[in-house]
Amino acid sequence: MKILILSLLLIVSCASHVRNPSSESAVFTLHDLRDQIHRAKPGAVIVIDEESFFDFSDEGTLVIDKKIHLKGIRTKGRSRPTLKNWKNPIPLISIKADGVIIEGLKLEGIETDAKKQEIIELNRQGKKGVYSFPVTRGIHVLANNVVIKDCEISGFSHAAIFAENALNLLVERNYIHHNQRWGLGYGVALHLISTAKIFNNKFDHNRHSIAGSGSSGQIYEAGYNWFGKNHSDTPLDMHGGKDRGDGTQVAGKIVHIHHNTIRDAVNFAFIHRGIPQEFVIFEHNNLEHRDHSKVIGYYNLGSKDIPKAKFIYRENHLSE
Repeated sequence: MKILILSLLLIVSCASHVRNPSSESAVFTLHDLRDQIHRAKPGAVIVIDEESFFDFSDEGTLVIDKKIHLKGIRTKGRSRPTLKNWKNPIPLISIKADGVIIEGLKLEGIETDAKKQEIIELNRQGKKGVYSFPVTRGIHVLANNVVIKDCEISGFSHAAIFAENALNLLVERNYIHHNQRWGLGYGVALHLISTAKIFNNKFDHNRHSIAGSGSSGQIYEAGYNWFGKNHSDTPLDMHGGKDRGDGTQVAGKIVHIHHNTIRDAVNFAFIHRGIPQEFVIFEHNNLEHRDHSKVIGYYNLGSKDIPKAKFIYRENHLSE
């Protein structure tokens, strides 16, 4: 009887340490990563070792076209697994399936500066300077219910995260920095009918850390984020119809900005460039500005042109 009990305990103990190969696989090389994505079934977890470094210089975009969880292992004091391009693939990762989760990765682009003076000079010469250099993106989201969390994303000339016709995007606990091409340079950018919740992230050294093209139906909620002092333009932004040239004044459907710490007191904290379809709420933010009139900027329209019910500013705390 004792032998039987010990045998059963040994079987249970061994079974508890066996991974389910259909739900979780470890990869160490770029070839393995592409192969695992290709062979993965929806719902699979693909784990990347923290020591991994994937060089995309001569590789195409990493396309994720099924519901998977791409997870970088990260132990205390160790760096995230890194995906790097030394050239100009656009984008580095393209998400084309609903429900994808990207977690714990470091994505590095090739451009960390703003190129402001070069672009201004090219514009003076009659050239479109902003597009005279490679245009890159970190993650291009083309699907719904995508989650991007605990990542570090830097060095992309257009946007670290670009959402296009993507509903219910969740961006949380990321460090997004040095995406600052003059005229572009977004941390998180929304295009067409996209909606996003952007929570508990750290942003700095971007042109705009969060922005929307302002298309009809576009929504973003930005809460509990930290914005550093080193933006080359406003940390938060929402474009209007005049920017798009569509003959309207529509600047998105809903924008809710709340409980953020915004240390950039040189620029407006938020620029609104039209009229929201429903409302903008800017509330409970901690700001280093000393004057409430310097917190919000209005482009294309003056503040008096926006119905008061559509723009709510309340309970924001300024530096003493």
